[in-house]
Amino acid sequence: MIRRVPLVLALGAAAALSLTGCGAHDSTGQISVTVSSNAADRPYEVEVFASTGKLSEHQRVFPGGTADFAGVPLGDVTVRAGNLCPVRTTVSDDDVARVTLTTTGC
Repeated sequence: MIRRVPLVLALGAAAALSLTGCGAHDSTGQISVTVSSNAADRPYEVEVFASTGKLSEHQRVFPGGTADFAGVPLGDVTVRAGNLCPVRTTVSDDDVARVTLTTTGC
């Protein structure tokens, strides 16, 4: 019985650390992308690229619509959709980054 107590405590501590992540920090954030309502009346494939150039997220959005992405890498990202003007922004873990893709101002 006495030998089981340390084993039970060790297993309990391991379970608690795995559930809490041992203070691990998720290095991702959120971005909300709106497609301008003056864009052509068709859906756009909105793509979010990390600073490495790797595609992070994508979703189809109609003009005037908004797509919300979670799990976006922190730091500089580029958002693109078809022939709309690309936008660069910074994603942080503090706030939701918000961008609007338009047909003008490129």
